[in-house]
Amino acid sequence: MEPKRIKLLKIFVSSTDVVDHALLYESIVRKAKAYGVAGGTAIKGAMGYGLSSELRNTRFFELVEKFPVVVEFIDTAEKIEGFLESILPWLEQQPKGCLVSTQDVDVYLAKKGDTKK
Repeated sequence: MEPKRIKLLKIFVSSTDVVDHALLYESIVRKAKAYGVAGGTAIKGAMGYGLSSELRNTRFFELVEKFPVVVEFIDTAEKIEGFLESILPWLEQQPKGCLVSTQDVDVYLAKKGDTKK
């Protein structure tokens, strides 16, 4: 099977980051869907730190804890680069910082699931 070369976009933010009075990671995922990006996932991190070197983790009893979130998207290089350009103003205005990276990936299988319930 010949793999298909596509692009993976990763955005590292905080659960408390906001844009236009909405959570940043939710806004990014919603915008990606509207933009037509093939797929995306927001992943809640159990523990992490960034350039600030401030270690963050989630605890069972602390429901309003600040925790790391990684938002990942996968699509063609052109689609990912266009989408990234559209959200860069949101990311650049974040006072606490964030990290954005891309990498080429080989996809061996992308199977659409059954939408019937």
